[in-house]
Amino acid sequence: MDSLTALDHCLQAALRDIAPAPAEPVALSDALGAVLAEPLMFPCDMPPTAQALRDGFAVASLELTGASSGVPVALGAPLHVLPADPLPPGTDAVLPQDGVEITATGCDAIRSVGPGHGVRRAGHDGRAGTLMAPAGTFVSNRLGLVAALAGLTQGRIRRPRVAVELPDLVQARFACAFLTGLGATIVTDAPRHLILRAAVGSSPCLALAPGETAWLGREGAALVLSVPRRFDGMVAACLALGVPAMAALTGSAPLSVERPLTRKLASALGMADLVLLTRQGASWHPGPTGAVTLAGLAAADAFAILPPDSEGLPAGAPLAGISLSSPFG
Repeated sequence: MDSLTALDHCLQAALRDIAPAPAEPVALSDALGAVLAEPLMFPCDMPPTAQALRDGFAVASLELTGASSGVPVALGAPLHVLPADPLPPGTDAVLPQDGVEITATGCDAIRSVGPGHGVRRAGHDGRAGTLMAPAGTFVSNRLGLVAALAGLTQGRIRRPRVAVELPDLVQARFACAFLTGLGATIVTDAPRHLILRAAVGSSPCLALAPGETAWLGREGAALVLSVPRRFDGMVAACLALGVPAMAALTGSAPLSVERPLTRKLASALGMADLVLLTRQGASWHPGPTGAVTLAGLAAADAFAILPPDSEGLPAGAPLAGISLSSPFG
């Protein structure tokens, strides 16, 4: 083991003083899949005014106190509203249609309603100045919807420029798709924040199973991820080294979910072991430590890295897993 470098030491040396990719202004409609460089705040109360939640009539609730079929209250010419319509000034509730009786002279309320009945109050969905999403948040479809409905059109993101220079076309396609899913833009020209290249030589150098020939280093201002030829080493390199590299370049952090293990995990001292995890109910069912099979990769939902000082975990022990499909959420 003396010839191997610990995974943490490799990451610390490569990522020391690495600055996130520059922030760039974009239309939020074009920011899907990127990472926020600045927080998003609600620009105003949402909704800005009270809105109807149902079909009915906008009323002042106090004026209907005691209304019933035996003691109707004349409404005059009440305003009919539909869901999402703003309530007119002076009204604070929506009287359902079955609470109204049409007469020869107009409309009568035959039931009372309390203030706010059938109404979404101003600011119910978010108050002006409230944090919508902090810097480092992955821009998802869900966040895009919230921002659009709140009237936000512009934001600042970090989208690292990544070059994939892998001769294996299958690995290259996977790496491009995987890194794009982490917020990268795939490029062929400078500047480049991260470069993926095939690992040269076969002598073990990293205490990572199954990615002993993987490495993360520096080439000038750019990070260079050396990817092993075998698919299992390539997967280990992307997960154990590529995810932390992209986290540093985007100012984000992987999100993990802790679940109990369905079975015991064994681990050898001195090696960081990649473990693929499949969700079974409320638990993680782990694959073999330090190994990646095609069948295991196809079934897995998440991954974890067991540290080199771990001798394993018993069944039922909690383990934090990071999503394979969306490590940053």
